[in-house]
Parts: sequence; C-alpha cells; structure tokens
Amino acid sequence: MNILKTLRSWVRQTHEGARAVSFGVAVGLVTVATLINLLAWPRGSDQDGHYFALVTAVLVSTLYGGFGPGLVATALAALSSSYFALSPQFSLRVVAPGATERLVVFVIEAVLLNLVAHVIRKHHKSTPPSVGWQRYLAIPFAVSAATVPKLVFPDLARELPFAFDYAAVCACAWVGGLVPGVAAIGLLAGITKYLFLEPAYSLSVANQAETIRVGLFVAEGLVLAVLGASHASLKHFAATVSARARIYVAATLHKEVNNAALRAISRDTVWEWELDTGEITRTPSWQDRISIALPSRETYSSWVERIHPDDRDATVTRMQRAIEQGREEFQYTYRVLAPSGTFLSVWDHAFIVRGADWKALRVIGRSSELPSRIGEPLV
Repeated sequence: MNILKTLRSWVRQTHEGARAVSFGVAVGLVTVATLINLLAWPRGSDQDGHYFALVTAVLVSTLYGGFGPGLVATALAALSSSYFALSPQFSLRVVAPGATERLVVFVIEAVLLNLVAHVIRKHHKSTPPSVGWQRYLAIPFAVSAATVPKLVFPDLARELPFAFDYAAVCACAWVGGLVPGVAAIGLLAGITKYLFLEPAYSLSVANQAETIRVGLFVAEGLVLAVLGASHASLKHFAATVSARARIYVAATLHKEVNNAALRAISRDTVWEWELDTGEITRTPSWQDRISIALPSRETYSSWVERIHPDDRDATVTRMQRAIEQGREEFQYTYRVLAPSGTFLSVWDHAFIVRGADWKALRVIGRSSELPSRIGEPLV
C-alpha cells in the first residue's frame, strides 16, 4: 500500500515538480552565463559583449519552461549584469556613461525575446517548415523590424548595435527553418557592421574588439537559429517521451493494483525450502492466518516442531519419500500450531526442483488454510 500511495503522490506532484524544475533551469542557466562572463571579463565590462551569454540563457529558459521562467531569467540576467559586469563591479549601482541605457535596452530585448520564444513554445506545429521560397519571406520583415528602430534612434544603435537582432534571427529560424535563420544572421551581421560599427558605411573591421563583437553575434545567432528551427521537433519528441512515461507509470500502477487485489483475495502462502541449508522462506498472503502462524523465514526443524504431533511423522515421511522416489510434485495436509495456541489445518502443494543429475535441490510450494480437517493426507 505504501508503494501505491507513493506512486500516486508522485503522479499528482509531477506537474508541480516540472514547474519547479523549469524555474530551477532558469536560475542555473543565468548562473552559468554569469560564470562565463566572469571568466571572460574578470574585472567587468561596460560594453555589450557580456550580454551575449545572458541572452542565450533567457531564450533557453523560455523555450524550456515558458514565459514565467523566461521572465525570471530576464530579471536575474539584469541583476547579474548590474552586479557582476557594469561599473562599479559587485554593486547594483551603475555609474558608467550609457551603461544604464544599455541595461534597459537589454531588458526590453530580453522581454521581446521571451515573447518570441513563448510563441514558438506554445505553437503546436510538429511538421518541418516548407521548403519553398515562402520560408524566406520572414527574413526582410524580421531584419527590417530589428534595423529600423536603430536608424530612428542613433543613440540606441551606438550603445547596442545588435539590439533586436537576436529576436529577428529566432523568428526567421522558427518560421522558415535553419537556412533562413542562418541567412538572417549573415544579413544582420553585414547591416550592423555597415551602418552601426566603426568605420561607418564600410564592411571592414576597425579593430580586434569589433571583430570579437561581430564574431560573438554570429556564434550566438547560430545557437538561436538551431534552437528556433528545431524546437518544434524537439517539443514533439519531448511530448512523445512524456506520453510514454505516463503510460508506463499508469501501467505500473495498474499492475500494482492487480497484484494487490490478487494477494488480498488469495489465501495461499508461497514458500521455498533450500535442501542444502534447511532454510524455509515464505511470501505471505495479506489475509492468511497461516502467514501469522508461520514466520517469513525459519529452519526446516523449526517448522517440523510446529506440526501437530499426530501429523508430524506422517508429514515428514511423505516429504522425504517424495524426494527419494524422484517425484516432482506432491500434496499433503497437516495441522500447524498458531500463536494463539490452536492448530490450523493446512494443505500444501509442493514441487521439487532437481538438478541435471536429478538430485533434489529445493522444494517450492504453496500453503492454503483448510476450513476443517481433511481425513487422510493427500499423496
């Protein structure tokens, strides 16, 4: 019964447990992103480079757990940026010029990315995107939506040149698949470099720092494209695995209930007698007075002492004769002493297990309580 209660309780708590795991994943991903940033910028960074890992943590948190865990990851990522990266380091106070504005833009972009990822997660599409030219229609719309705000607000482009590009890549990958996602990465990287990075209106790279920024965007964009493109199939796979797990749990519960019912209505006690050691082990029934009269484990001599004196010699003789005569099956009845001091009438049906040389190895049987004494033992 304890096993049944535990399994039922586990089934009831599965949803709550999965929800808690989703928030735990969000906390863990932001923690990993923070450690990566500390390794890359041990003294902090007022530039936008440290936002790359945090953006990925937010996206994966939403894809895995939903909008709630994604918002938690966004809040934790903002705190991580303020405390561990922006000047002064290890303080929530931000004093670097433009750093507060970049942090606000990051939060806005993270929330936007949350919305995109939430739509992807909730969409029940299980088939791959079409292979025609329609799959590329999202690219001009998404790229324009990410670029126009930075053209309208030059300060935004100067502080965060890759703002909104992540959401655009994710949207293109979700609508059209991996190839449109990669195409959006290349197009956005080229536009951002040409319009918003020094030297302006040029595809050449001014310094190593700018090269790293573009390289980080391309690398992270590929991660977002893969996640956005494969989430439908991954979601379908996860749903299949989850359904199989639920079926397995239900079957296990059904089997346990059936076994419990069989044990409850059965009045048989199954036992095994090892001839080499003389030890007898029993698997009792739930509603069986024999299970109370006889322990789950005892020696053969101890069991013989419990047999009624008038039945003892005949019972032992019949068992020994069946073993010596090479028989495989035999039955007998006897009376056994119960803890109450009264004798119970018992019917045993036994099977002898023999080796390759036909030597008896052990005896396996079942004991049933008889409502009244049967005259002669069965042979």
